Amino acid sequence: METLDKHDPRLVDIFRRAHLEREQQDQRLADIFGSPKVPKVTKETLASYLDYLKQHLEVPCQLTGIESLGCFAWEASYIFGRRRPKEYAQRKKQQPSYTDTYAFLRFEEAYDPYAGLAVTVQRVSDSKRFVLPSAHLKAREKPSNNSQLLDDYVVWFVNGRR
Repeated sequence: METLDKHDPRLVDIFRRAHLEREQQDQRLADIFGSPKVPKVTKETLASYLDYLKQHLEVPCQLTGIESLGCFAWEASYIFGRRRPKEYAQRKKQQPSYTDTYAFLRFEEAYDPYAGLAVTVQRVSDSKRFVLPSAHLKAREKPSNNSQLLDDYVVWFVNGRR
């Protein structure tokens, strides 16, 4: 296996940019809470984040799944294991898929530090409604303010529960 040269200018630049992006994201997150550092996920901080998103998320907003995990985990066996296209297509009619496009409708008022914030969405293809965890969704339009807002939430929620 090839070892990485820590003096390679390309690698140094990649790490420098990644570090800068993380610092900028941490500052955006700390600013949301009006604190010097990013707080952990609690009921109180979730309530603050919910208020912030309600004020700043631009509607209309189209969403899609991040990956075939979490609330979309039912798809993994069809994608990585058994390949039953007809069965998969039937289940996709009833269940939300990470490949679907959803219209954001509203934030749910109930939340907890384990599950995070949830949203009510409407699948664009058939108008079926679902309540999905915000941490499993991303904005379809990139780059956009909504994409940044939702990405920051996901990073904070996933990392802040530790």
